[in-house]
Amino acid sequence: MTSVALLSHRFGNIGHTFMAMGGEEVARTAFGPDVRITHFEQHHPFSIYPRGDWLRLIDKVRHGRLRWLRRRLAREDVYTNLWVRTQPLPFDVAVACGGPNLIAGVPEKISPEMQILFHHFNGAFHHRGVPLIDAGVGSAFPLSRVPDRLTDDVAAFYSKALTYTAFLTVRETEAQRIFRQLGADPPVHPCMAIASGRSFEPFRARADKPERQGLVVVNFQAKGSNNDWGQGVEPEWWMGQVRGVIADLKALDQRVLLLCHSAYEQRLARQLDPELPVVFPQTEQDYARIIAEAKVGFVSRIHAAIALAGIGVPSVVVGNDTRTGTTAEIGLPSLFTRETSREAIVAALRDLLGQLDAERDRLIALRESTIDAYVGHFVEHARN
Repeated sequence: MTSVALLSHRFGNIGHTFMAMGGEEVARTAFGPDVRITHFEQHHPFSIYPRGDWLRLIDKVRHGRLRWLRRRLAREDVYTNLWVRTQPLPFDVAVACGGPNLIAGVPEKISPEMQILFHHFNGAFHHRGVPLIDAGVGSAFPLSRVPDRLTDDVAAFYSKALTYTAFLTVRETEAQRIFRQLGADPPVHPCMAIASGRSFEPFRARADKPERQGLVVVNFQAKGSNNDWGQGVEPEWWMGQVRGVIADLKALDQRVLLLCHSAYEQRLARQLDPELPVVFPQTEQDYARIIAEAKVGFVSRIHAAIALAGIGVPSVVVGNDTRTGTTAEIGLPSLFTRETSREAIVAALRDLLGQLDAERDRLIALRESTIDAYVGHFVEHARN
């Protein structure tokens, strides 16, 4: 029986869960329904040590605390000596389930937590002889300041991380460009989270309403993403633009639902339009039931767009950094918040509303071809 370790982020914003769900779907397709899947929480990197080891206590401490200890544990001479104390890690393959792992900037942005994740944690699997696939790595560069190349210190950090990796894929072309500068040549595939659509599809099939009577799902963040990276997106201006989009959708007799990925987004959504239904799903099943009635999305969380795409629902996506390349890669309109407008967004939504059938077929076909591509990589690199 094949044994797979999935390294993912399973708490916080529910969108992270979709990457892990995608990894599960690919693993079952690659190795059969009896595949043994073990999840490792990437924010708990010391879970690779046996129960009772004092290092596991560090996972209980909030990030940012015990910086002196984390800095020490992030040193190469320390973590390479600690690897011998890890669990045996008896897996045929380990898969890191993607994320915006490439960042621009200066060495201090590479926190001890990042060093521990990439070198201490990923490196332990390599030390134990487990092939590690880093699947669907993305970048998070401000759209107005995409770097030509990484600084030497940051490039050295990622080059070191590559030495622990048996195979790498990226989810957008900026990440591919940077990794090529580091000597790698990863293929570009859509984010593996699109495979979560297979799990969501049964809920879609049970939805009561015909697709064309479905909902326009809106996901709103104050600056059009987690952060505007100092690019001058004013929250009041952006809220006004989105209110205008919603007013135009109502004028077109569209039913609108506000979908939130956090409690903060839920509070913002109620300010955005107190008359609209606001939902904040807590589980994958709740999320699936909500998007089952969607026909199109207008979102800033890229994994809201990817979850919708997995069941054949297209979205207009806004953002402030190169994470939008992830959704552009799967053929969705992906706009820079600062440089778009109410009119441009409504025009893009109307275009999608006019081709729902074609978009559904295209996105479902893309989901299946993406699963096939990842299956090939899982099978090729798993040890026998």
